[in-house]
Amino acid sequence: MRLRLWTAAALALIAALLVTLVSGVSDARGDLHTVGRDTAPQAATAAELYYSLADMDAQVANVLLIGHEEEIGNKQSALRQLRRDRAAVSAAIQKLVDGGLSGDGDEVARALLADLATYDSLTGQARLADDQVVDRVSVGRPPALAINFYLTATALLHQDMLPAADRLGADAEAGLSASTRDGRDSARTAALVVLALGVAAVAVLVGFQIVLARRFRRIVNPALAAVTLAVAIVTGLGAGLLNDHGERLRDAKTESFDPFGTLARTRAIASDANADESRYLILPDRADYYRAQFSDKVAVLEGASGNQELVRRLAAFRRDDTALVAAVRGGDRAAAIGMATNVGRGNLAFEFFDYQDTLDDFASTYHADFSRRVDDAEDALSGWDVLPPVVLGAGILLVLVAVRPRLREYRRR
Repeated sequence: MRLRLWTAAALALIAALLVTLVSGVSDARGDLHTVGRDTAPQAATAAELYYSLADMDAQVANVLLIGHEEEIGNKQSALRQLRRDRAAVSAAIQKLVDGGLSGDGDEVARALLADLATYDSLTGQARLADDQVVDRVSVGRPPALAINFYLTATALLHQDMLPAADRLGADAEAGLSASTRDGRDSARTAALVVLALGVAAVAVLVGFQIVLARRFRRIVNPALAAVTLAVAIVTGLGAGLLNDHGERLRDAKTESFDPFGTLARTRAIASDANADESRYLILPDRADYYRAQFSDKVAVLEGASGNQELVRRLAAFRRDDTALVAAVRGGDRAAAIGMATNVGRGNLAFEFFDYQDTLDDFASTYHADFSRRVDDAEDALSGWDVLPPVVLGAGILLVLVAVRPRLREYRRR
């Protein structure tokens, strides 16, 4: 009877260890898929949406700033970027909706789409009103009707559309944080259970070995010894794997995705700061307001410049901004418009593009590192859907093989 109890205990613990390992690895894969293929892409898309909205308004301002005076500004470049931004906004909203939005996310997205249609109408009317006036009163000054339409459009964007995009981004970030935290906690819990079951199984197998040695006067049962060694190895490797998986998830989020998100948001703020410069040019009555807005955003950019390359690029951008303001105050609006819209070396537009491109490069590096970490975590789990069933399944059979002759001897006695 005692042999049967020892056998049942060993088999039950090994089976429980097998089920826990298989379940833990399966959950780890699912959590990894959620983070890497669902919540993280949603958060990245939300960041792209915010940037595209901000840059879209900047390009509308540039188009209106230049008007028919294309000899002093690059209107075609602004129009091309405007089309790209507008397409990116639609694609980002659609991707967010397709990926599933939590809470009132669907309502926020629908409201954003409605506002986007209104914004398109307002900016379209602004451009039409501008196109209908061939000779402007002064360089870089659209007609009053165009300005009124644009003021309504940019107010809608800043008061409703950007906050809506920010809301979607915050929800996506919260979803990513929650899925990362849940995946880490689940993996750690599974690791602890695996360790507890494995230690218990090893203890029972060692005890069983001692009982058999005393009762049947055999020093070592080879089959039980093999099972004990296999269970100990699988337990150590499995618990370590699951605990490491939790750490991988945490590090991918904090060390790669979070810096990417910060830089993506910085890129959007930079674009809006650049738009303030164009708004400063076409709306001189609000010059002080837009200069203050620009200064506030630059202060944010300075706080986000975490390395010397970004500091250097931002300093060049600010230097040319100073030159633009000096040109306006000196009465040379044509030169200021050229600085703001011509992407040529030495112009504000060039330095801004250079700064934005550097931000994008650093952001892309962090995002690529995040993807690599996710792939590495997935590779680390490779084979663990097969290894536990094979090794522990063989262990169960070996326990039965080890005890069967002893049970026969026990019955003969």
